[in-house]
Amino acid sequence: MLVFLLMLLIIQIHEQRKITIQAKRNFVKMALTLLLAFSILIIFWPNQLADQIKLVIFVSLILSAGLLREGLADDHLVKLGVLSGDYSQYEKIQLEDSRLGETFVTFYKGKNSHFSTLFTCDLASMENFFEARGLEKKLILGEMPETVEKIPKQTMKNQEVTKG
Repeated sequence: MLVFLLMLLIIQIHEQRKITIQAKRNFVKMALTLLLAFSILIIFWPNQLADQIKLVIFVSLILSAGLLREGLADDHLVKLGVLSGDYSQYEKIQLEDSRLGETFVTFYKGKNSHFSTLFTCDLASMENFFEARGLEKKLILGEMPETVEKIPKQTMKNQEVTKG
């Protein structure tokens, strides 16, 4: 487990050097992460060495999830848990103007697969960043248009008849 954790951390630290636009950091999340990690160490510290190693690995995962930076590199997304964040794999990239010049970016990979990140850059800067990488066809500015299709009443009646 220790070897895999070290490999994950090395990959994530290497990826973090490539970040050109950093996501906004949540200091409350960072403080809670530190508090949780040290509380777990203090409360659950075992006597056996093997269990101590397992606990340190678990706490390291918590710390890495809460303290590592996220952001955008030139050709991919840098986020913990995303090993290949190449922009071409996303169907849509939604940019929403948030408060105080911040931009809320949502990456849609599939129908029910998406995640969002808040950036301190303004909407125009984020739009220029993605357009410079040839992603203007994937960009959606503002709210996502609804794609709800209405079923005609006749079709609904036909479905009721076939069920009953």
